[in-house]
Amino acid sequence: MFMARVVGNVEARIRLPGFESQKLLVLQPVDFKGNPIRWTTIALDITGAGVGSLVAYVEGREAANPFEEQSLPVDACVVAIVDEVRYHPPA
Repeated sequence: MFMARVVGNVEARIRLPGFESQKLLVLQPVDFKGNPIRWTTIALDITGAGVGSLVAYVEGREAANPFEEQSLPVDACVVAIVDEVRYHPPA
């Protein structure tokens, strides 16, 4: 599981079956201090997050788990909106 800041939305006029009502977000992965890391990614959102939200997301097979009944080809999925992070680095 990773953390990211939502930095945009994706509008797609033509979508695969099962994706018609799904929301796509542009995510900027961040470290525990909120600093950007890696490259941006697009993720399917099941939480209702918006631009500026800090979110937790998963990648790979785990990203498709919420959609077992539909078997959607999902590689990244927002699974939580983060309210607070308490990070205490090792001494």
